[in-house]
Amino acid sequence: MNYQNLLFTGTILFSVGVQSAALPPKPKPNILFIVVDDLGWRDADVMNEIDCPYRTPNLKKLAAQGMVFTDAYSAAPVCSPTRASLLTGKSPAALRLTMHIPGNVEYAAGLVPETAAVLPPESSFVLPLEEITFAELLKADGYSTAFFGKWHLAGSNIMRHPELRGVIAPEFHPEHQGFDINIGGCAYGLPPSYVAPYKNATLPDGPDGEYLTDRLTDEVIRFISRKQQNPFIVYLNYYAVHLPFQPKPELIDSSYGDKADYAAMIAGVDQNIGRLMAALDELSLTENTIVIFTSDNGGLEGNSPLRGNKGDLWEGGIRVPQIIRWPGVIRADSICREPVISYDFLPTLLGITASKQKIPAGVEGENLLPILREQTGFVRRNPLAWHFPHFRHADGPMGAILRDRNYKLIYSYETGATQLYNLADDLSERNDLSGELPEKTEQLKTKLFHWLQRVNAAMPERKPEDVK
Repeated sequence: MNYQNLLFTGTILFSVGVQSAALPPKPKPNILFIVVDDLGWRDADVMNEIDCPYRTPNLKKLAAQGMVFTDAYSAAPVCSPTRASLLTGKSPAALRLTMHIPGNVEYAAGLVPETAAVLPPESSFVLPLEEITFAELLKADGYSTAFFGKWHLAGSNIMRHPELRGVIAPEFHPEHQGFDINIGGCAYGLPPSYVAPYKNATLPDGPDGEYLTDRLTDEVIRFISRKQQNPFIVYLNYYAVHLPFQPKPELIDSSYGDKADYAAMIAGVDQNIGRLMAALDELSLTENTIVIFTSDNGGLEGNSPLRGNKGDLWEGGIRVPQIIRWPGVIRADSICREPVISYDFLPTLLGITASKQKIPAGVEGENLLPILREQTGFVRRNPLAWHFPHFRHADGPMGAILRDRNYKLIYSYETGATQLYNLADDLSERNDLSGELPEKTEQLKTKLFHWLQRVNAAMPERKPEDVK
């Protein structure tokens, strides 16, 4: 190469380098995080290997565009503890918020059988303000943060004060936990009505007959349609498909028989998922928006082949549907079989946004970014564990769980009995292996007790003899 050519080549390389250096950094991804209430593991038609009894075409399309998690879990078999865990990255045991917040205190007391040998510990009625949420962390990174829908972490006794329209402890509302906007979030665990008027002080009533699930979607679309100067995280918590079953009449399909109302509630959510995805497309936001979809606990209406329902420590009470779509990063139509749990979301959100914030002390979840990128090297430091020291169903023990690989241990606080299941061979939890594998049972029991001690879990107490 002669001098002139060398000079010419060098000039081109220098020019390319200057242009590359001048390119603006890739914007941080937006996040649309959707939580459905009481949606069971098989209630969304997103896993080809599972026979779903309901049609959810929009969720099925979303799943085909992203990653489906076959072994995703809620942090508790009921809602408030899971919601606190989703926000903080901590287990309900560590938060001392282990039971759904009751409409009145007597409700929780009424669940304790007269024959019970133990009494449940007190569970918090609020998410304490000193707990750090993912909204606070992302807000510090420059994100616009918006909350829509069900909060259920701000006080009890709503049944005694209907005139307050769900506002019991407003100092614990989403806007005091890192969210710039709060539409619909208060003490309500279920809506007084899915049809306007909603009787919700944080959600101005629309015209009579407006439908709550549609309205929340409208509010989200209105928010993301504004020209955002910052990346956003929208945390959308539908009140559906929780009771009362009040579906849109036009979605009721009599072919579902006695499940027709429930199927229509699911159809209403699916219809609105389609509206949200269409809005992202129309606003040219799809390519830079991560969509997360999950549920707060197991299904209320039957979860076969899983055993049990909402409120149980069986798989039907804690296994939930989960999808994450991230265009250009997550391979379409991919599947994750690694067990994951609600408290993984906070470190994962910090990971996918390349956050500058430190993970708060006490966070128990793992950053799932290597899983999303299908990279090797993901290691969970501790087995998944649950602490549910409350009475909910006769079929489900008041107790604790540990899942280590395919083994699941259930420990009863009432009797001290243990059950061991191999979920790889026995998804319906019918074959208790504790007698056949005493060493494995004892090993997992020891791990479970170490975890309970480490998080300083509030334990049930033996009922005094004179009360029995």
